[in-house]
Amino acid sequence: MADLVEQVFNLIERQNPLIAVESPLQERGRFLNSIALYCARKNINCYIWMQSDDKLYQLKIENKYLDLELVSEYKGIAFKTVREDYFEILRFWKKTSLEGILILEGIFPWLAQATKDADIFLTGEWIRSALLNLNLYNRQSNKTVLLLGANATLSSDIAAVIPSITQELPTVEEISVAIAQMLENSKAQIDDVANAGVGMYLADIETGIRSVVNNFHSTVELAEQLSAYKIKLFKRVYNIEFVNPSEIAVGGLELMQLAFKKYKRLMTPLAKSYKLRLPKGVLLVGPPGTGKSYSAKACSQILGFPLIILEWSSFRSYGNEAEYKLTKLLSLVERLNRVILYLDDFDKGFAGDDDLSRRLSGILLTWMQERTSSVIVLASVNNLEYLPPELTRAGRFDDIFKVDLPNNGERYEIFKIHLGRFDPRFKYGDVYTKSEWRRLLKETHRCVGAEIQNIVERAAANTFFCLYPEDVFLPSNNQTSLEIRLDSLLEARLHINPLAIREADKVERMRNKASLQGLPSSPVDDSVYSNGNVNIFS
Repeated sequence: MADLVEQVFNLIERQNPLIAVESPLQERGRFLNSIALYCARKNINCYIWMQSDDKLYQLKIENKYLDLELVSEYKGIAFKTVREDYFEILRFWKKTSLEGILILEGIFPWLAQATKDADIFLTGEWIRSALLNLNLYNRQSNKTVLLLGANATLSSDIAAVIPSITQELPTVEEISVAIAQMLENSKAQIDDVANAGVGMYLADIETGIRSVVNNFHSTVELAEQLSAYKIKLFKRVYNIEFVNPSEIAVGGLELMQLAFKKYKRLMTPLAKSYKLRLPKGVLLVGPPGTGKSYSAKACSQILGFPLIILEWSSFRSYGNEAEYKLTKLLSLVERLNRVILYLDDFDKGFAGDDDLSRRLSGILLTWMQERTSSVIVLASVNNLEYLPPELTRAGRFDDIFKVDLPNNGERYEIFKIHLGRFDPRFKYGDVYTKSEWRRLLKETHRCVGAEIQNIVERAAANTFFCLYPEDVFLPSNNQTSLEIRLDSLLEARLHINPLAIREADKVERMRNKASLQGLPSSPVDDSVYSNGNVNIFS
């Protein structure tokens, strides 16, 4: 916050009568308090106009607390007949003998891009004109107007004359200092808590700590609860899922996993001393259900990076705020550092090929090209041809992996992973004979991982119904283990119509195009269940 206030007063000293300040709503009290303290030390009057009641107040610090004192000189217009009457403060500030800083809230929505509504358009033009008059009239005076809001988007015709400042997310060092004050603890004891707070504003961190302050017994426990609070906050504010690395089993995709193990080595001090870098981005291309999203979680596990899962096409629903939302999200990712930004169904955001999709891709491309953080952008794609060519060139998405239909060996591994969730026998060994496995693998030819999971879950449910025909209560230590038989799996398979068979022409088109541009994510099948290992004379 100190840095933000310093930037404001640097612009004021350079005789800027208009300054735009973007600060999140939850930080408003902290910002106003910091401005009032600075003005008190410099003997500068500071005022704030409240649009809600059309009144002017002077900010003062009384006993270290912020106080608002009504300014009687400003009367406003009691009976407002036109929309401009609600912004009488702009006329008043031009003529008044009062000097200092005037903070205006609620102006930015009128200063964004043009609208088709004639009434709103004319009001916006009047406000722009009034601000430009202030910019000329007050340039040599001791008057400054701060336009304050959560979204400081300005239309192109006025952006050139109003410098903008954005309140950035705090660094981990700033968070450490703030948390030490909140908890009255030494820095050594709150490092974990500070790291858990990265990506949140100080007001959010304070709210999160206050919500759990009576329910933790150590700073480690507080860090865990603050991290859980952050995950929920990210979902509400940014509409993303924030997933910490977890232990998961992966069937196949050895070449892709090997590539990410190499990426991890590129983050070592030795690799950095050779000026080696992580890839800017990685594309996963293949038909639906082949495990692209699961692959992202596996890569998160290998790197030890949290995973931010974002539905790229969701930005289209934000309309005029889409660019602002994306910019704020990328700022969050940059501050978090050492994360994987996973863009799910990336190609769907470009299916319309309209101006919005091109602007969003431009913002993403610029950020990917210029960022210096250790962030890997991972994107899943079904139809590569939907993406603009500039997105797939080297330097943007450096590696492209084809995530294909699983081969026999991979389907065997996937079956064992899912069977082990219900039948403990598959966790520690094998149950079926090789001939039984070959029969199952033959019947599930062209099934993807999601479909194999569905088959196993159906078979487990049917096994449960056979084991317990009626509802009974049994203590957990007396429950019989589910033993899933081959015939249950084969029966469940009858209820699945694989996408690769149902939509064979579309799936094959996807696979062929992915093969032309993508690296294989799996080696050639050399398992005992490979088609090449079948003895046709046995």
